[in-house]
Amino acid sequence: MPETSELKRSVSGVRGIVGDTLTPELVARHAAAFGSLLSGDKVVVASDTRPTGPMIKEAAISGLQSVGCDVIDIGIAPTPTVPLAVTHFKAAGGIAVTASHNPIEWNALKFIGSATQLLSPTLFDRIYYLADGNGRIAYRGWDKIGSRTSSLAMLNVHIRRVLSLKQVATRAVARRKPKVVLDAVNGAGSVYAPALLRKLACRVVEIHCRPDGRFPRGTEPLPENLKDLCAAVVSHRADIGFALDPDADRLAVVDEQGKPLGEERTLVLATEWVLSRTPGPVVINLSTTQAVLDVAKSHKQRGYTAKVGEANVAAMMKSKRAVIGGEGNGGVIMPSLHPGRDAMLGMALVLSYLSHADQPISQLSAGLPMYYAAKTRKAPSGDWQDRLNRFADHFGTRGQIDTRDGIKVTMDGESVHARASNTEPIIRISAEARTHKHARELLSAAQKSLGY
Repeated sequence: MPETSELKRSVSGVRGIVGDTLTPELVARHAAAFGSLLSGDKVVVASDTRPTGPMIKEAAISGLQSVGCDVIDIGIAPTPTVPLAVTHFKAAGGIAVTASHNPIEWNALKFIGSATQLLSPTLFDRIYYLADGNGRIAYRGWDKIGSRTSSLAMLNVHIRRVLSLKQVATRAVARRKPKVVLDAVNGAGSVYAPALLRKLACRVVEIHCRPDGRFPRGTEPLPENLKDLCAAVVSHRADIGFALDPDADRLAVVDEQGKPLGEERTLVLATEWVLSRTPGPVVINLSTTQAVLDVAKSHKQRGYTAKVGEANVAAMMKSKRAVIGGEGNGGVIMPSLHPGRDAMLGMALVLSYLSHADQPISQLSAGLPMYYAAKTRKAPSGDWQDRLNRFADHFGTRGQIDTRDGIKVTMDGESVHARASNTEPIIRISAEARTHKHARELLSAAQKSLGY
């Protein structure tokens, strides 16, 4: 997959800086390549709230129509709404126009398959192969271009589907009526998420829920970006706080004391609740906390790891028939809903756990397995493979090596992981241990071995 320094193409889609590496021409060509591989079938399209969303979406729709695809535009919607719309409208696939957690100058196309046909890494390679001018994109004549219709019905469909899950304890939540502060970063979840919470009978306090795409904080729901949310939870004496990213597929939790639990805890909490109700395998990516696998083991269920990337996790979940899984960035996946990360699903599951246990969320989190993470990011430089070789030489004798995605070394439950990001031109380095101090020491040793 050839790329420039600021254009990223992977199983997470194609993303870049608008007006620089991401242009309308490039967007239309990639959308046309995707539509060609779907044989000109029906495709759902949505966007998040970024100011560049309408322009990029129009280019994508033009590309799809040019190869005969009938397009259903569902407007501004969370990324996880798109696979539900694909099923609802019996479409062959979808495109979410969103750069997710990337800064506002970025945008992207996120390609989505159907419930029966997940997009494999091979299919992503074929999209990019066609878009680069290799092979033939099946453009249609004037009388065979695709149609375009609009639908705003998906908000209620998404809410209804989440609330219909047997693992969502609607009655318990309604009895407790938890007070929830929601920070949607003025993104695509700004309308959907409050509507779901009110349908669950929660008392909702909204901050940063104006869907204008002017992000008032860092786009990732990391602790350092959640000061407003933490303060609001305390001032409103709320039971819990939720933070979303711009396309509402990632969820972070703040406890009743106004303390961020960290994105990793979202999946830990959701997995504990689901496995207490529904036995089955669990799948996470290689960078997700060991605590999720520990929770699975405590319920006598199998746990598996996949390469980083939603598509990789979803594919393994399908093959292992997992009941829950996801990624440590706050992305919760349940195949019984759809094969993608979903912050609205995450909220419903965590609230079900909170309301059924009738304990503060801080106590629930403290009662589950805990590891401490230390992470950093670096600009790529020099020979990356040579750096990885030195990393492997340093840590390889101390534990088990996994080379599926960069290199991860696991040592008696602790780990170090170095890999190239799927979504940004950076190198991610992380360490996990049973104490903050040891995690920081492992991270320092990892950086030194990599030459950073």
